[in-house]
Amino acid sequence: MSIITTVVGSYPTHSFEAHSFNEKISESLGLFDSYKQAIIDSVHSFVKADIDIICDGQVRGDMVKIFASKINGFKIKDNTAYIKGKITPAAHPISVKDFQLAFKTAKSLDNKFKLNATLDDIFNHESKGVKGILTGPTTLTHSSMIENFYNHRENAIYDIARALLVEAKELENAGACAIQIDEPFISTGAEDITVSKTAVEIISEELDIPVILHVCGDLENVMQDLLEFNVNILDFEFSGMPQNIGTLKKNWKSGCDKNIGIGCVNTKLTAVDNKEDVRETVKNVKDIIKYDNIIIDPDCGMRMLEEDISQGKLNLLKEIKEEGI
Repeated sequence: MSIITTVVGSYPTHSFEAHSFNEKISESLGLFDSYKQAIIDSVHSFVKADIDIICDGQVRGDMVKIFASKINGFKIKDNTAYIKGKITPAAHPISVKDFQLAFKTAKSLDNKFKLNATLDDIFNHESKGVKGILTGPTTLTHSSMIENFYNHRENAIYDIARALLVEAKELENAGACAIQIDEPFISTGAEDITVSKTAVEIISEELDIPVILHVCGDLENVMQDLLEFNVNILDFEFSGMPQNIGTLKKNWKSGCDKNIGIGCVNTKLTAVDNKEDVRETVKNVKDIIKYDNIIIDPDCGMRMLEEDISQGKLNLLKEIKEEGI
């Protein structure tokens, strides 16, 4: 059995002020990046915990504003996203530069990091990779107020999917090992599941690298549908939502070709999890899917946790990977 580890997305962060002379000159020219060091620090934490598939840490803001602040047709006002017109792709890639910095930093720390790393090589522990992360079209739409242009919400969802496909292609071309689409709103039932599925597949069916769909929350009403989405990996919350284990067991079919990302550390818990609880969660899911190759990760992003707690949770994943189930 091969276990690999990943992170779901956000990591504890803060912006940095310009201190050195060169930084202050850059700041005066509008060139200083106050989040560059936060990306570097996130990657250091991931590499320290021997994470196999990392990301840039999503340090620049919450999952909605990172994309709504750049995609044409959105505006941000008073910390709220609004859809103000026809949605079209961002004028420039949103996260490619951060992806490139994350890869450069990771490569300097661990030579196993490779651009375009394949999932097979990662499972064989021959390579490690950096994935791109997108906030999904259903979640972006339901997190925004629609002011103009769209009379039907599903049309906004589809246009956002097409805009995100452009970003996904940019990340694929930059060397991402996978694209993760974050769709926490799918579990709420706020949107027709067929609309969400179509939107995800607008992205997934045009990519040549694995697509991961992350959905957290209680999956009782959507699990059966999620197992039919055209993606390679479904990543679910199991530690903080242990009922999802029973839901998966009820809906899993032996011929299912999906790999399951096992969320096994509780990101709502403001302390480091008990290792045996983590191990038990992984074992219970593995017993259902009966895969030799499994992926383990936190339930969700860890942006709201203290950094030492987040590092402790990542270190648990490393221990489980090394010790086995």
